[in-house]
Amino acid sequence: MTVSRVLMLFNRPRAALLAEAEQGRCPDELLYGLRTLRERGWPIETSDDGFAPSWTTRAYRLLNDVLSHGGRRTGFHLQQALRLRARLRRAELIFATADSSGMPVLLLRALGLIRTPVITSSIGLAETFGEPVGAVYGLYRRLLREAAAVIVYASDERAALIKLFGLAPEKVHFVPFGVQTDFFAGAATTAGPPLAFGIDHRRDWPTFLAAAAGYDGTLELVTNPDLLRGLARPRNVLALPPEPIADLRARMQRARFVVLPVRDNNYSGATISLLQSLAAGKAVIVSRTRAVADGYGLVDGENCLLVPPGDVPALAAALDRLAHDEALVARLGANAAAHVRARHDIVHLATALENVWRGVRP
Repeated sequence: MTVSRVLMLFNRPRAALLAEAEQGRCPDELLYGLRTLRERGWPIETSDDGFAPSWTTRAYRLLNDVLSHGGRRTGFHLQQALRLRARLRRAELIFATADSSGMPVLLLRALGLIRTPVITSSIGLAETFGEPVGAVYGLYRRLLREAAAVIVYASDERAALIKLFGLAPEKVHFVPFGVQTDFFAGAATTAGPPLAFGIDHRRDWPTFLAAAAGYDGTLELVTNPDLLRGLARPRNVLALPPEPIADLRARMQRARFVVLPVRDNNYSGATISLLQSLAAGKAVIVSRTRAVADGYGLVDGENCLLVPPGDVPALAAALDRLAHDEALVARLGANAAAHVRARHDIVHLATALENVWRGVRP
């Protein structure tokens, strides 16, 4: 499909991030490759207009809570879709980067209010529903039939989504994520303490804190304080609030190594953080979740250390191993950076998205 106008939808305002990216302070993966795709000739528009508050905002939020099961599902930004419907009609292709933006647009299409082909990204939809029951499940199953294509960022999620929602296999595409490797490459050192970071609810901080208690040294933990509420934090773990990506990059580059403990999941939990850390040339300890076990070329002991999800002794042993093996830290870091440059740079993500977009028929 050749198009002259693509509308790209996000699940939250992105204008500020786009401005920072244009100034070199934000990597393109936080825009799902928007800048890279534009550089490759794609006429992409985006807008934050759908998020502007109004007197109807509260009502839309109540609807969102109902359809997203009190926030435990993916969200349903109907206000965004309705406010942008004129742009949705003018576009020749719509790419929604999250379920919360994509599903309401598919609703408009199901109601005949737009005709534009819609490609939506699913991030955790199958796992958050779990079972094929309920009125909301039935609605989502119906809406997904309206999608020209569905993109997922984990191979295991593709199989789960096809099975749960009865989707045609040829409609669901696994696209390995990519990151702007040159943003993270630099004069990396190992002079700083090990770093753990992330603000999504799939981070397994209880396992990390339990394993860290036996570590001989300080570890830094950058996350939302709400995710640590009620957890016993050992004295050697320095908890820090979320910070701008440019500041996190500097912290990452000086870290001795990076630790990414994740609860098992079949979607892309921690995938972006993992690829960013590998791109920075860091030795990384990461949970071998279903989301990263296949499709990202991870090899234990070669380009990272993989540990079973929720396994405190295994994580503690990996921490101790990297604490006392300088050669392993250096080898893993070098292999990690080379691996991401070769297979998961942002240009690889852009190419994969292009291939899906071109396969869509009006």
